[in-house]
Amino acid sequence: MAWVFLLIFVGVPLMELSVLIEVGSDIGAFSTILLCLLTAAVGLSLIRMQGLKVIADLQNASQDGQPLVEPLVHGFFLLIAGVCLFFPGFVTDAIGGLLLIPPVRLALGRAGPAGAAARGSKKFYYSHRSDSGKPTIIIDGDFTETDSQGGQNDNDAREPEDTKTIEEAPPTDEKGA
Repeated sequence: MAWVFLLIFVGVPLMELSVLIEVGSDIGAFSTILLCLLTAAVGLSLIRMQGLKVIADLQNASQDGQPLVEPLVHGFFLLIAGVCLFFPGFVTDAIGGLLLIPPVRLALGRAGPAGAAARGSKKFYYSHRSDSGKPTIIIDGDFTETDSQGGQNDNDAREPEDTKTIEEAPPTDEKGA
């Protein structure tokens, strides 16, 4: 694991510097700097557009009860692409540019842990909907059992921290109207 950190924090900057020096000697320092800034700006704007599409895809998949794996894979690799494009250099820009291509992201997602998770348990990634198509409402809260006269049971003699009276709602028909 230490070798991975050494490669990332020492190897990648050294590689970037050597490529920047080589390109700078061919096209000039000013042109190299402008080219780095241009690739970062174009890449980050593309990530912004694709990121908004991924968010919309996540919302649609969640509402339709579809698996969320594919939009999550796209979002994860777009995050990695954004980090690569943010740092100056042509090598990280090339990696970030490759991650902007959706088929590349899907291939990497299928090869990695996300693909294994998707093959292992698909039910985990579905959102729950009721039969009518409306989302299920889940209410989380604490309660204290009381006997029919309004006193507490002997099982739980402590005072509740926060109690609110909930009136019983009128019954509804089976369609929920």
